[in-house]
Amino acid sequence: MGVQTLYARLPILNRIAINFSSSGDNTVIAADSVNRIVIHRLWLTVGGATNLTFKDNLASPAPISLGQYGGITFDATGEPWLITDVNTAFIINSSNAVQVSGCIYYTLAV
Repeated sequence: MGVQTLYARLPILNRIAINFSSSGDNTVIAADSVNRIVIHRLWLTVGGATNLTFKDNLASPAPISLGQYGGITFDATGEPWLITDVNTAFIINSSNAVQVSGCIYYTLAV
């Protein structure tokens, strides 16, 4: 019974792979016409030096510089890391054409 209570409080997260190698805007999670995309956890690695910009509902997101074989981890904290507007895709912009691989854990919310 204790296990059921614990799992009843945890949100069920969707999981999607990050896998692209082109520069510019890369749609990682397609827009939802009713909900916001709420990113709770993310990890990724890059195959070469690049600047990554996560495009959500911020007016001017800051790029993150990564060297060859660099990586990022946004661990689950109970608070979302990024939130898009309704009907807005979650996009990762890469300044260089390098392999970007990883995983995103997210929910949809009104």
